[in-house]
Amino acid sequence: MFWKKKKNIDLDIDSRFNDGRGAYRIAPDKSRPILLTISGISYQVLNVSGTGVCFRSNDLQVGTHCAAMVRLPSEDAVFQVKLEVLANQNGLCRCSFVNIHEAAENLLHSYILNLQKEKIRQNLSH
Repeated sequence: MFWKKKKNIDLDIDSRFNDGRGAYRIAPDKSRPILLTISGISYQVLNVSGTGVCFRSNDLQVGTHCAAMVRLPSEDAVFQVKLEVLANQNGLCRCSFVNIHEAAENLLHSYILNLQKEKIRQNLSH
C-alpha cells in the first residue's frame, strides 16, 4: 500500500576497494565469478566497474600495461581488454581499462546493471 514506509535497500558497497576509478563498481556473485586471464593465468575478479577491475595477485607491478581476457558469466561473453595496474597493495591488484572497445564497455555496463537489479531484488525479498 502506498502509505507504508519504504524499505531502505543497502547494496553493501565495499569502500576498501577505493582505487579512484570514479565509476560504480560491484562484486560479482561468488557462485558466478568473472574470470580475468592474463598470460595464461586466471584470476577471479573481486569487483568490476565500467572503467576497471580489482583481483588478487602479487605478480603485477604498478604501471604495468598488459592484455587480458574477460569472461562475464551472465553474458556468457569473452572479450579482450588492455589493463594498466594502478595499485597493488597486499595482493589486491587494482587496474583500469585502457582504450576499452565500445562493445566490451557495453557488455560490462549491461552486466553491472543486471547484477545491480538482481541484488536489489534479493534485498527486497529478505
